[in-house]
Amino acid sequence: MILVIADDLTGAAEIAGIGLRYGLKVRVCTEINQEATEDLLVISADTRSLTKNQAITKIEYLIQTSQQYKPSLIYKKIDSVLRGHVLAEIKEIQHSLGQKNCLIIPTNPSMGRRIQDGKYYIGDKLAHETAFAHDPEFPIQDSEVMNMLRAKPTDKVQILAQPVLPLQGTIIAEVSQKEDLLKWVTHSAQIDLLVGGAEFFASILSNLGYNLVEKTFSPQHTAQKCLYVSGTTFSDSVEKIQNHANQQGGVCYLPKEPTTQPVDSEEFNQSLNRWASNIIQCFSQHQVVVMAIEKQLDTTKISPAGLAKLMAKVVKKVLNQVHLEEILIEGGATSAAILAEIPLQNFLPTEEFAQGVIRMQSLERPSTYLTLKPGSYAWPPAVTYAQL
Repeated sequence: MILVIADDLTGAAEIAGIGLRYGLKVRVCTEINQEATEDLLVISADTRSLTKNQAITKIEYLIQTSQQYKPSLIYKKIDSVLRGHVLAEIKEIQHSLGQKNCLIIPTNPSMGRRIQDGKYYIGDKLAHETAFAHDPEFPIQDSEVMNMLRAKPTDKVQILAQPVLPLQGTIIAEVSQKEDLLKWVTHSAQIDLLVGGAEFFASILSNLGYNLVEKTFSPQHTAQKCLYVSGTTFSDSVEKIQNHANQQGGVCYLPKEPTTQPVDSEEFNQSLNRWASNIIQCFSQHQVVVMAIEKQLDTTKISPAGLAKLMAKVVKKVLNQVHLEEILIEGGATSAAILAEIPLQNFLPTEEFAQGVIRMQSLERPSTYLTLKPGSYAWPPAVTYAQL
């Protein structure tokens, strides 16, 4: 078994999709599962939404309890733009397993995410010049990779453009194109801990001898109800939903009241019930209903985690009243909060529509399928319900 520990749910789903791409039997879990026997087990640790100390504790627990699987490979999936407690989680894994060296390749060159001359680029822009500068939890304000990692001299991290043998310590590889990935992956057997994004993991599977399989999609039904949950603040998604609301309706925005009221107050519960009722009523007129955060709404009085939990509570209320065969969710923190609230913990991925856009069947609710994607990715045409 190959074990992957991801720092959020959409990252876990992205890795699962790559496993499907290479013909592996895959399971995604949000907790350690005693029954897992698949070729690839991906655990969403959801550590990006935790404090640094909480993240370290969670990683320690997962590493210790996952040894029952006797994994042939442990891969640490991190955010492609290095958000989260990256070095702290790496150090905990190395400490727990007695590992000495580590190779980090977070970039996805096919999506224009690259490291060059010690700086992180997204397309032609430096990372801090993009929408990531406004991330609610880990805003990128400096594109120097060492600063993005919050690395200290004592961390002994080095950035290398070329493999320098023997590979020692913690190395961040400069990768701008697929050929760079292939160059580094040939040395992966010499590395104790492999850390990075989706495309590095795909290169590792290829290097291990796995072959790509033909991509197939399940037929999409037109009569079913679909809830589209947008927990992201990325401008492209926000504007698309706003245009759809203006032209066709079917969008139920988060009202102001829950973001300003105490979460244990009667007013808070009443405002959530009203929002849920609006969404349920909307299904009488629309096949696809969108719940989202309006651009103009002031959310400064509520934490990102609190906002995600608020949306999750409403999704649960809707599910109790409406049978949903399809749920689309964008945003890793939102996805994790929803699944914790319902709760759902075990999934079998069924389709990889595009990199990072994965459809999964819930084992706890087999008639419900969830399609997840990171907030910064686009919905591909194959996900018909997302074409607002």
